[in-house]
Amino acid sequence: MPVSRRHFAQILFGGAAASLLAACQSAPAAQAPNAAPTAVNALVKPRTAGAPLTAVQASSEVALGRNRFAIGLIDDHNQPITAGALNVEFFKLQSNGQAEKRAETPAAFRSVGGESKGIWVAPASFPETGPWGAQVTLDAGDGNPKVARMSFAVQDKFSAPGYDDPAPRSASPTDKDVGGDTSHICSNSPACDLHAISIADALQPAQKPLVVLFATPALCTSATCAPELQAVQQLHTSYAEAANFIHVEIYQYPFDGLHTARTVDEWHLPSDPWTFIVDRTGIVRDRFEGAAPFEELEPSLKTVLT
Repeated sequence: MPVSRRHFAQILFGGAAASLLAACQSAPAAQAPNAAPTAVNALVKPRTAGAPLTAVQASSEVALGRNRFAIGLIDDHNQPITAGALNVEFFKLQSNGQAEKRAETPAAFRSVGGESKGIWVAPASFPETGPWGAQVTLDAGDGNPKVARMSFAVQDKFSAPGYDDPAPRSASPTDKDVGGDTSHICSNSPACDLHAISIADALQPAQKPLVVLFATPALCTSATCAPELQAVQQLHTSYAEAANFIHVEIYQYPFDGLHTARTVDEWHLPSDPWTFIVDRTGIVRDRFEGAAPFEELEPSLKTVLT
């Protein structure tokens, strides 16, 4: 079933996380006496007891080839796990019920706006579509590694622009389009300064590389849109002369959460926030769904500046 951008964020950060995660994921039988270190998230209602580790797919979609595979972890009190060493093993699920291990990689916790607002991210590449599984092992440093499993589907392509896809040449709104009243195209308070140029103009020949952020600071259910905007603004401070930077609101003014912006529809975004790194030729070279701090964005931007 397709997941709306607001429902997707509520699954990861809202009070319904416990029941949804428990219903979707299978927990290992072994119990551990101590929970992994956590940072309390006020958006998630605690519970008295549960599986010591539960994993949920935090990527709204997974496709053939390269992926930034995102995972949400919660402990036995329904609180997000943000610390420790996480290892991820990927398995292709066969029609005969068997699972073939295809890859293994460490994951890093990526956070913006506070330690509890983030996701675990692992680089992954999937050569086949269909059902897959992941086994995650968390070492919290207490000598009691915890294991959880999750299943997911790999589709043939992303709905949003994928790696090496051309970026849609959208006529995203600028300050000039609203007579300089940026509050009509930016819900941040105060309105940010990343609305001087449209995506279409930024993708004209001989332009600079482009960083484009889709986020709704005033309405973001996961509370990561405003912090993600801050991360992009930090990047802008360091690289304003080397690249173009654009912020696009998810919803149309008056930002009622009901009508998505035309540019968002043209980019077919399934969730928010999103940050894309586009090279000088208009090709998407990197894409980040959800929390992506400056420390993750900067190396990616540098690859298109050379």
